[in-house]
Amino acid sequence: MPDVKRVLIITNVPQDYRIVLFNDLHEKLAKENIELKVVFGSSGYKRRKGKLDFGNIKFNHVFLDSKKFIFGSVENTMFSYHGLIRLLRSYKPDMTIVIGYSPATIKLWLLSFFSKVNYFIWSGSLKFKGRKDSAFRILSRKILVAKAKGFIAYGSKAKEYLISLGAPAEKIHIAINTVDIDFFNKIAFDRIDRDSGSVKKLLFIGYLSPRKKVDDLIHTIYKLNKIYPDFQLNLVGDGSDREMLITLVNELKLNSKISFEGFKQKNDLPKYLREADCFLFQTGFDIWGLVLNEAMAAGVPSAVSPNAGAVYDLIQNDVNGLIIDFSNHEKAAHQLSELLKNENKLSEMGRNAHQYINNNATVTNSAQGFMDAIISFRKDA
Repeated sequence: MPDVKRVLIITNVPQDYRIVLFNDLHEKLAKENIELKVVFGSSGYKRRKGKLDFGNIKFNHVFLDSKKFIFGSVENTMFSYHGLIRLLRSYKPDMTIVIGYSPATIKLWLLSFFSKVNYFIWSGSLKFKGRKDSAFRILSRKILVAKAKGFIAYGSKAKEYLISLGAPAEKIHIAINTVDIDFFNKIAFDRIDRDSGSVKKLLFIGYLSPRKKVDDLIHTIYKLNKIYPDFQLNLVGDGSDREMLITLVNELKLNSKISFEGFKQKNDLPKYLREADCFLFQTGFDIWGLVLNEAMAAGVPSAVSPNAGAVYDLIQNDVNGLIIDFSNHEKAAHQLSELLKNENKLSEMGRNAHQYINNNATVTNSAQGFMDAIISFRKDA
């Protein structure tokens, strides 16, 4: 039976939570005498403003000189993965894990017709309300899936989507999408002796872009202000909708209730999370939504849209979070009002959220999902 000695992961750009994940996976593989190499399509791109310390990288890695293609907005950036085929031929990995249905995946698929390529698709893509994929998109993904040796999914909804494309359920492994929770656990510890005041502090962290539906949040806040006026909302983030949202806040006369804090680096987030009574995540669509992991790990109770893929793996409704349809502004406002009035409920929900993340969505949990995929491939090889 052929052994696995070299594992290659191909992904888009380095991010702090991915670096921590790959560091953990590197250590796990080293114990099995397996070498890990990570190929990044690029060192970064315009949308990513977060500062990274590449000195924290412990695994073997390389950056490709990719061209970048933007489809509609910087939220849809694709990389060419220039030089990938040459790298594959020289490195000769026993198993390759490639992100999504990218040009890198297409290159692996093409190469598989001329040489042995054992590729796994690592994906968070899912079906969502209103999604209407073209027949060509669906067919092309089914073709890529058909040649894959196995699959790694962000969570349960991503697994369902892979199955819909023809992936055998038994070949799909869950590597829960997560963050460096040690950083956010420290915030949860600081919140233990926190004294919540009479004015509740609400928090949103994320891009101010169309699919985040921050306008729905603002309209909900407008309704909330009429029935529970003792709150302040901080919007942390930047994006293409910023000026439109500022105008909307002015029109609704919510200037005293809503503060635009701008983009903040990771190290600036603790003060917001420490003070927050409730985290609001009203997204119109996120294949996951890692900011929810962060808030939960920090022990902040969250009110979350059902349009985030993370909800189905992380949220136990009314136990460690509250699922709210923010597009129904009136109903959402009443749900928030009832939650904010119940201090005991908020505290319990925050504790449950923190515990759930630490039990189920750590970097170690995620790395184990990759290990399970690698071990199963070794058995099948």
